[in-house]
Amino acid sequence: MNKASCGKRTELGELIAYCGVCCESCPDYKSGCCPSCRKTLWEEGDECMPVACCREKGISFCGECACFPCPDMKGFYRESESHERAYERMTGLRAGDCDQ
Repeated sequence: MNKASCGKRTELGELIAYCGVCCESCPDYKSGCCPSCRKTLWEEGDECMPVACCREKGISFCGECACFPCPDMKGFYRESESHERAYERMTGLRAGDCDQ
């Protein structure tokens, strides 16, 4: 599978943000508005909610959380097409379908 597709669980690394968005397909990342949460050196208390939450729980991304999708993130996943794809990808990963 092409790494740019962000599909396989083993390829999460820097390609998938804590919230599950594929950075390479995110309009904010492409335009330079978002530096990628995986590449940002966050100061404590300055992280976005998904970064802080995932780090606190010791998980790689929201889809690994037992509470996924939590009430705090439900609105986020409806904000844009890339966010909707993130939700679908993580739902697929949880179900064991790594081709999402």
